[in-house]
Amino acid sequence: MLLENNYMNRNNKRIRVIIDTNLYISMLIGKRIVELRPIFAHPKYELVITNALIQEIRLVTSRPKFIRYFKHEDVEEFLQYLTNNSICYQIEKIPKRCRDPKDDFLLELAVVADADYLLSGDSDLIEIKQIGNCRILTVNELLETIV
Repeated sequence: MLLENNYMNRNNKRIRVIIDTNLYISMLIGKRIVELRPIFAHPKYELVITNALIQEIRLVTSRPKFIRYFKHEDVEEFLQYLTNNSICYQIEKIPKRCRDPKDDFLLELAVVADADYLLSGDSDLIEIKQIGNCRILTVNELLETIV
């Protein structure tokens, strides 16, 4: 749970946040950058990733319906930024936890990283609401929580 004045998590550590691929794609297109800026800019937030997330972003941005939005070099530069400015966890086994098996790695990442929040626009994830200590929210829900 957030403490309003210092934005620390339950252990007085930085707030660990996982951002789902769909939000990164929206951000790269330019639709969600304003909403995600507080998470990237605030020093109390710590982004959490895994190699599977990086690969999924790379795969989705190369799909024909999205390729017109991105230059390959820009995507690679963003992924390098993300890799350099996030904590990366290795995930060995990915148990089935979600209606959409493609989302299971995010749920496992939330558990392994002891994340505070998993942000998504995916209803399959949002309806789960929580896994371990990690709350699953939309970006707007998180922003309402911290304001």
